[in-house]
Amino acid sequence: MMPKTSTISISDDHPHILHSLKQLFFSVEEFNIVSESTNGKDLLTSLLQHPTDLAITDFALSTHHASIEGVAKLRLLKEKVPNVRLILLTSQNHPAILMKAFDYGVRAIVSKSDPVEEILHACQSVMQQGGRYLSPTISLLKNEYDSESSKDSALTPKEFEVVRLFSSGCSLAQIAARQNRTISTISTQKYNAMRRLGITSNTELIRYAYSLGII
Repeated sequence: MMPKTSTISISDDHPHILHSLKQLFFSVEEFNIVSESTNGKDLLTSLLQHPTDLAITDFALSTHHASIEGVAKLRLLKEKVPNVRLILLTSQNHPAILMKAFDYGVRAIVSKSDPVEEILHACQSVMQQGGRYLSPTISLLKNEYDSESSKDSALTPKEFEVVRLFSSGCSLAQIAARQNRTISTISTQKYNAMRRLGITSNTELIRYAYSLGII
């Protein structure tokens, strides 16, 4: 009896990524790519009509206002097509955000800086062994983050609240007024929170807060 062929949907806004994936799976009999898309909205529509065994997508693709990306996309996919095994092929490199993806049904995470063959390994691992799969680059990021986190990563309640309010759109001055503290104090707490989390930009801080569902 011939082994069952697993079906795959692929989604990425870079044509060369889609091309590389199609080339990778072209000669692999155990997998068959049956649909491709360039944004989260089209991926969801495709999976609702024709669910596949696996879906390979990035954390965020299009920046178009009508698109569905990031945590919102993962949440919808988990809710609407829970039996589809999600694999992230991503350039996102913050471990806290990436590890949070597992809460939304992601089974494997592969960095775009890894060899493209890592996607094949991820698919095989997910289909044959279950559990979670991390590519070498993602595993290294996670190990480094875990090592730093064990030292001094837990935010204080005040730092957490500053992160929540700032990520929700409040300025440092507004947070200071609301909490009856100086802007300098709020700025220091925000800086300390970012340092503990290993985050270096406001955009990444907002993504982190969004991934935790606190905004």
